[in-house]
Amino acid sequence: MEEAKNKLNIYIIKTNSVCFITDCLATSGYDYEYHQSKIKGLFFDRKLPSPTFSRNWLQIEKYPNKIETYSSPPPINRRYELRDAELSSDKLPFVIPEKESGKYSESVLGLYKYCSDEQEKEYKKVECEIKIVMEVDNFELPPVFNYKTIRRDSWADKEFIIDNNSIDHQIFDKIIFPEIMLHTRPCSISSQKLYGITRQYIKDHMDTKVAKITSDYDFCFTVKKVIPLLEPQTYQTQNLFARTKRERTKINYVTQKYKEVDIFEMTHDQSKYNNYTVLGGIFADNERELKEKIDFFLEDLISVINEPLSICPCCKGTGYEDKGITKWQKIVI
Repeated sequence: MEEAKNKLNIYIIKTNSVCFITDCLATSGYDYEYHQSKIKGLFFDRKLPSPTFSRNWLQIEKYPNKIETYSSPPPINRRYELRDAELSSDKLPFVIPEKESGKYSESVLGLYKYCSDEQEKEYKKVECEIKIVMEVDNFELPPVFNYKTIRRDSWADKEFIIDNNSIDHQIFDKIIFPEIMLHTRPCSISSQKLYGITRQYIKDHMDTKVAKITSDYDFCFTVKKVIPLLEPQTYQTQNLFARTKRERTKINYVTQKYKEVDIFEMTHDQSKYNNYTVLGGIFADNERELKEKIDFFLEDLISVINEPLSICPCCKGTGYEDKGITKWQKIVI
């Protein structure tokens, strides 16, 4: 009974390509965060398991026939050998067995070097109980989420990474399905996380020759399209708040070469700042579909922002063709 009580439990998910193993079924809490795996150093059919994208799950090639531990027996034939063989004599034998080394002084043993022979390492069978949790056909590894984002932290904007662990899953699925299989279940990314990803993506990919960012905060974000004027316009200006009368009456000339038009603005559902458009979250049937939707949204949005606009020569700027200024809203809906 004591042997059965101490037997190691290994939980396996069999798929058409690999097997996933764990000795921890906890999904949260202390046991999940600080679990010390007992199977990480075991050999499955003489091969060590590989790490996976989930914290406490490992990967092996197939359902194991043998589970073993690898031990190194202690060295044998431990002895002292004379460093200089030419000094060998009746009083200084070439080899002194370790058990006889006490007969010699430290000064004598200083002429020797310690030696031993390694024994061949051996495998030892591990008593364990394998429990198949699930069998999956047509298994695919989840896509890698690696999006840069910005969020407020200690009164400053800092860059973070949105990875697979940042994706939201339904509580019921977290209870029912093993963590290693959650990427196949319905999932979402929140409005606030998508806001940070979009904000950083635009800053990294925007063509500053055709667009500019005019508001860049953790609660609102605005991009304006920069449109060259057909005919630059020159204006007269005066600094009415200058210190001296001469400076106040001085005429200055300013030439306007560009026109700025709003092309994109957003806020998130935690802020809902003023009249800015709330960027909704994105939902999908699985993580692969979610990543495709996020990538499509970002790439389509930046293509609209980076598309040059030109003033119509017929109306000379009193109107212009709409080339998709609100196109991004359709993606979110």
